[in-house]
Amino acid sequence: MSKQFKIYPLAGIDNASTRDDALQVRGDAPATYVRDAVNVDIDEGRASMRPGRRQVCNTPYTDLWRSSLHGDLFGRLGGSWVRINPQDWGFELLADVGEQQLHHIILNNLVAVAGANGIFTFNGQSAQPLALPGGWAPMLTVGAGSLPAGQYGFASAWLRDGQEGSLSPLVTAQVPDNGAVSVGFPAIAPDGVTGIRLFMTRHQGGQLLRVGDFDHRLPGTLIPAMPQLGAAPLFEHMHPMPSGQYLAMWQGRLVVAQGRTLRFSQAMAYHVHDRRYDFVDMPQRITFVAPVGAGIFVGQVDNVVFLSGQEPKGLTLNQRATLPPVPGSAIALDSQTARQFGEGGRGAVAWLAGNGFVLGTDDGTIIQPQANRISGVAGSKAVTVANQGRLVSAVI
Repeated sequence: MSKQFKIYPLAGIDNASTRDDALQVRGDAPATYVRDAVNVDIDEGRASMRPGRRQVCNTPYTDLWRSSLHGDLFGRLGGSWVRINPQDWGFELLADVGEQQLHHIILNNLVAVAGANGIFTFNGQSAQPLALPGGWAPMLTVGAGSLPAGQYGFASAWLRDGQEGSLSPLVTAQVPDNGAVSVGFPAIAPDGVTGIRLFMTRHQGGQLLRVGDFDHRLPGTLIPAMPQLGAAPLFEHMHPMPSGQYLAMWQGRLVVAQGRTLRFSQAMAYHVHDRRYDFVDMPQRITFVAPVGAGIFVGQVDNVVFLSGQEPKGLTLNQRATLPPVPGSAIALDSQTARQFGEGGRGAVAWLAGNGFVLGTDDGTIIQPQANRISGVAGSKAVTVANQGRLVSAVI
């Protein structure tokens, strides 16, 4: 006769141990692990059936994400970014974002999304591209006026409700003594633009300085004499912030992944990017991006690295001893979920690996609470959500 033992309380799943007696925890707090648990949740030692599921609509929505701002539900339908009404599962078209997986975040009380066609924001009423296009190179005509002779440089930046975009290439004109420069504006301006900010140098060249802000619907402006020049361009040598995968916020900057490269916006200027300095190349293709206080956890094909530091040019790469993460499975943890791992009150992230969920703490250390009990988790990609203190990943 085989020996009987109490199965409750349950401690969870253990598919890594080879010996049956390893499934029993003895001592002051006895418990039992099980090899598998299908369609049940284990909570405080008891097992309960998971709620059933039902199909709610036939519309092929993907990349669903619920905003914590107002509870709005967003997703992708083909190449369109949509806001979805979960009452009747109808939708509102927001923007053409392209047929690539979307990644959402909250950005300064706006919903931001990264798609194939760029990064877009939604203010509750309408969506627009985050980045202004690069400035338009001015069209110059030399005429008669009172400018001193010399070579003048001109550049421009688009404006949107006072926000200055990246600077255009420099265009020069050789002006004779008592000359003037007519600056022609383009006939068609990009969507969302509300004005043009024009910059010029003095006749000896030098730094570009502001001439003024102009209505982009005008045909142009004439500069017959040296104007009172203002401030320098805010974003010289900058480009519009590019899109990518795994949109995240870190130290006042947006972060996206492109292949094995992390790209950052300027600090507190999310719409612009310096191609010369605002990037970090990783050893392998990036599979998730998860910022914490002391740096950024970055998923790689066969491991996870931690980039420690406070700005892109000062980041230091530190490899962590982990199994390969499932691409896309990282999530920022709320305080309730983080508290279960002893991280209450501090920021933390988690991702799914071959040995279960892995926690990345605010100071860059890792905790692998399921490493001795779980094995064999694998997938090409996953999405993780936190629900009532429990992490749930859908793995493909």
